Amino acid sequence: MAMQTLNMPPFPPLQWNECFWVGDVILPSWAGCQSRGGAYGSVSSDAKSNGSAQLTVAPEDEDARTPPLPEQVRAYQWLLENEPAIAASVLRSLFAAYPAWRNTYGYDDEVAAALMPEINGAEQLRTLIGLSNVHILSVARDGVAYLGFQFGCTWDEEHGLGVMTYRDRVVEVGGADTSFLAWIAEGDAELQE
Repeated sequence: MAMQTLNMPPFPPLQWNECFWVGDVILPSWAGCQSRGGAYGSVSSDAKSNGSAQLTVAPEDEDARTPPLPEQVRAYQWLLENEPAIAASVLRSLFAAYPAWRNTYGYDDEVAAALMPEINGAEQLRTLIGLSNVHILSVARDGVAYLGFQFGCTWDEEHGLGVMTYRDRVVEVGGADTSFLAWIAEGDAELQE
């Protein structure tokens, strides 16, 4: 069966993968991080990333393969127009959570030095993480959908790292699933009403 392709600017060409619309995107604000294009956000190259990631757009109705909603188009356009501010907000939030994660993981000094070293600023996270996926959820508020950023990270190859955002505001940080769980976005949308 031929793969269905959707051409719907401003999105790159999207293909249906039986659950989502997916395509490739380059977000320059994430250049210089680890290359995390492998399976489940694993390292795909020793070279630094150019900002490439997989874009995933959740359909409103998976069975009907509905195209992206206007709210999702606006969220993607917002991302393209405000990418540096969004990336800075995400990095600040990750940096704020990092010391607690270091305590939680409890690596001994030798392992911590390799996987979770002490860092002095958000930009230093770029050597420890890499963007693998950008998720555009079907959950929206005020006409704009929520965005999730999924990362691979040195300290947790299994669960990764995820950030849910609304515009340039970070809603929640956690494991990779934080970036795509609709109930997180739905809960935030209810709180903001």
